[in-house]
Amino acid sequence: MGLKVPLVELVETPALPERLQSALAAHARWRDAGVHLVGVRHHSPGCAAALAALFEEVRPAVVLIEGPREYGALLPALADQRTKPPVAILSVGERTSGFYPLADFSPEWVALRWGSVNGATVEFIDASYADIADPDGVEVRTLQAEHHLARSALIAAVGDRLGCRDHDETWEHLFEVRSPEALADWRRFFADTLAWGAMARLDAGRELLDRDGTHRREAVMAAILDRYREAPGGVVVVTGAFHTLALLDVLDSTPEAAWVRAKAGASLDPTREAWLIRYDFDRLDGLRGYGAGMPAPGFWQRAWQARSEGIDPRRFATEVVLEVAGRLRAAGEPAGSATAMDAVGQALRLAELRGRDWPGRTDLTDALLSCFVKDDYGLTGAIGEALRGVFGGPVMGEIPDGLAAPPLVAEARRAASRLRFVIGDATARRVSLDTQRKPSHVKRREFLARMRFVGSGFSRQLGGADLVQGSGAGLLFEDWEYAWTPLVEASLIAASARGATIAELVRAGVAKRLDDEQLGAGRVARLIAELLVMGEPDVLRPALAALRRCYDDEAHLGSVVDSLHALAGLLAEQSRLPLGEHVEAVTELIGTGLASATHLIAPLSGLRPEDQPAACDDLVGLRSLLLRLVELVETLSVSTSSTSGHALRRELRLLRRDPRTPARLHGCLLGIAFCDADLDVDELAGASAAHLAAGADPDRVADFLLGLLQAAPDLLLHTPELVEALNAALGAMEPEAFLAVLPDLRRAFTWLKPTETHALAAMLARLTGAAATEFDTVQVADPLLAERAASLERELVASLRRDGLAEWVAS
Repeated sequence: MGLKVPLVELVETPALPERLQSALAAHARWRDAGVHLVGVRHHSPGCAAALAALFEEVRPAVVLIEGPREYGALLPALADQRTKPPVAILSVGERTSGFYPLADFSPEWVALRWGSVNGATVEFIDASYADIADPDGVEVRTLQAEHHLARSALIAAVGDRLGCRDHDETWEHLFEVRSPEALADWRRFFADTLAWGAMARLDAGRELLDRDGTHRREAVMAAILDRYREAPGGVVVVTGAFHTLALLDVLDSTPEAAWVRAKAGASLDPTREAWLIRYDFDRLDGLRGYGAGMPAPGFWQRAWQARSEGIDPRRFATEVVLEVAGRLRAAGEPAGSATAMDAVGQALRLAELRGRDWPGRTDLTDALLSCFVKDDYGLTGAIGEALRGVFGGPVMGEIPDGLAAPPLVAEARRAASRLRFVIGDATARRVSLDTQRKPSHVKRREFLARMRFVGSGFSRQLGGADLVQGSGAGLLFEDWEYAWTPLVEASLIAASARGATIAELVRAGVAKRLDDEQLGAGRVARLIAELLVMGEPDVLRPALAALRRCYDDEAHLGSVVDSLHALAGLLAEQSRLPLGEHVEAVTELIGTGLASATHLIAPLSGLRPEDQPAACDDLVGLRSLLLRLVELVETLSVSTSSTSGHALRRELRLLRRDPRTPARLHGCLLGIAFCDADLDVDELAGASAAHLAAGADPDRVADFLLGLLQAAPDLLLHTPELVEALNAALGAMEPEAFLAVLPDLRRAFTWLKPTETHALAAMLARLTGAAATEFDTVQVADPLLAERAASLERELVASLRRDGLAEWVAS
């Protein structure tokens, strides 16, 4: 079983391309001369096993590895026995970041560890990260992309001949499922990987490889290889298989070598920084978008360990299937031992039928699908989650703190551990914090808020009492989610250029926000709240001063109102967010803000129609603010400026009486005044008469009603006189005019609750002499159609639950 013929014999072409024939001969010739060009697929356990066999036999003096040159500075950290994969080297550029992941079964990891332990010279030989082109322009990318291999027509033809479903299964069939004895035959193995990479290479023209930077990178590889090609003791060069043909061209000075030599010129000894971070299998998984990853790295980690320990294929398959079955049972799914053993047997028979010496990912996946899935939904729901846990997983590698990362990362990890956050894996976890009564929870919240503020991606608030946004008032708990992922470490490393500690990052972030020319009062007030949530009262002074300046220049009433609500919230939440010495300053700012709002009232009389809905929102918010301040004065003995409040109410009255005030704002102001007992029923009816008189402009009627109901939705229920006037005004409209304003009328009545709508219908029924039931609309549906709809809903709900989306289903 296994691949019994050289890979090139599977290519259905009239004749093997001459360049490939020459490369295979050159590969053997240079190997015999002590220059071993090892073409690999990144993160391939098969390549790693064959490479280990090569090292054991050849024991070279020099090991060269594809990877940016600056990574050589990290070799001591990579060789440290406390460093345990999966890890990744991180490069941070001005606009992009690049990851170079390493797993136990990565050929590059095997190479650098062997070289370090055995005293060989070890170097990375790729162009510097800053010199590597990014054809896709993404912000975060892998430095081991293999897109040329996946797009090769020749490789696809081989896959079709073998009956494989995609590029990954073709690779698995040809390389990963060989027997341990076949993997130990490294000469044959790497001749086949050369053929694999060369087939993809022959599909790519010179212009493409110039444009995507491949030749530029290979020029650096070739220059470093030139330094060591005659080194005593031999040299092993580990690169992606796509580059092997080009390096052979350079060694033999073929015509194609000029394509690479023409791109020489990049620095061979850059001094740029690189860092080492923890990584996890979920982000290494090729099925989840990682450009160079073998699918299911958790599976191949198990295969690598099994082969290293001499475990036979049946035992290996049994362990994988039993782990999947155990996860299914934990999720409440039936997964008996008999079914599990059936799956093991089927996986082994599939591997044998397909000519494989070892059961691969596709064999086990197909067997699990056949034995455990009883419907048409495939590998979704519980079985999908179980496979993701076994074939991937959030468990992260280990790196000693401070070994190859800025102190900022170590500081954040120490703080997270001290506060009992779980950071040993990348799993997202939720916590509910009682910051009202538990000081330890306050400390945990402050850390979560700081990590959110500095942009680490570690934490976010999901719900509960949100003291920054001012929502969830009265709730005891704050609900947060956190996860220590590779991207958190990457973000902290990038942020370390702005500050060496979390405290420095916070101060730098505050300064940057306050320097924003577009910063308004609302955003500054939220920043003040965020500083208190982070437990950073010492940074409040510049923010308070900035808010005072905003009040002098603010042109938007909504921003002022939002800021005042935020400040009122701070005064109300002093048991959670103590203001300390800043109470007086915040109280004075409220008075200043009210004065600013007062000056912004009069200009509303000339507001454009498109700005009126937002202005009504601002006026309603202003009214609720005034009520809130009255409550603070009464319950917390907080002293606010009564002069500012009186002046503000005076300006609201003047705007309400101004004949230039648009109908929508006038309706809103009337509703507010009536609710505040500043108008009685007769005054309300009189003030509304101009809008609702017979023959009134339909648009004016609709606008007035929109503003009125926005401010006081239940007002109509308590003023029959207003209902009568409104009914008369609508009845006097021409049909065309009524239809034109009907959408606005409908929108106005959406401010009413369903019970209020019903009560208004009853009032109209009495007014018109009709029965209330005549206003009800009853939908009659075909019973059979209703049953079909209910059945479809049940199927949809069941499908969502199978897919692990039960939270989407309403209770």
